[in-house]
Amino acid sequence: MSKAEHKVQKKGSNENTNNRRASMMASEYLQVAAVFDTRANAQDAIDAVSEQTNIALSQVELVESGDPKLSEKLEKGTETIGNNLWTSHLVLGSVGLFIGLICAFLLTQYGPALTQQNPMFTYIALISPGIFIGLFIAGLLGLRPDRNQIVQTVRHAIRNKQVALIISLKQPQSVAELETVLRPHASDVVEAIK
Repeated sequence: MSKAEHKVQKKGSNENTNNRRASMMASEYLQVAAVFDTRANAQDAIDAVSEQTNIALSQVELVESGDPKLSEKLEKGTETIGNNLWTSHLVLGSVGLFIGLICAFLLTQYGPALTQQNPMFTYIALISPGIFIGLFIAGLLGLRPDRNQIVQTVRHAIRNKQVALIISLKQPQSVAELETVLRPHASDVVEAIK
């Protein structure tokens, strides 16, 4: 398989992934990033987006090499992200504790003789993994690998002296319509959940 065929196949699978995400999530939770070779191409895309879609210019962030506000433009509301991480760890850790307690209670009351004769060890043996599994799931939810795709794409573009647009969608704006407008101008278009 040639390099060009591999790129086309990869691009097609990326579009399918994006379309599935867009169909599962409301557009108000989505963000689209597009990478351009020059600032002029990015400006042409901004003009096309403002003319052909109902996206306001206030929803569009232009990111260039050396931009001091790159992190803020990529991750708006970092305080909210921190609060969500804290809350998910507390809630899922507590759920794990609760499930561990229920399982230990059932085993000490109705389980094998070993668990009935050693209730303290049974509780320790089931509460610890319950908490750990709850915290582990909270950590997995906090990783947000879909979000990493947009962050890495923009950072890679900036390192290579390219320009990126980050567009935060609102209801009822269409991801597919926006991607159709951006693709002729951009070298890469990705989307992620905000």
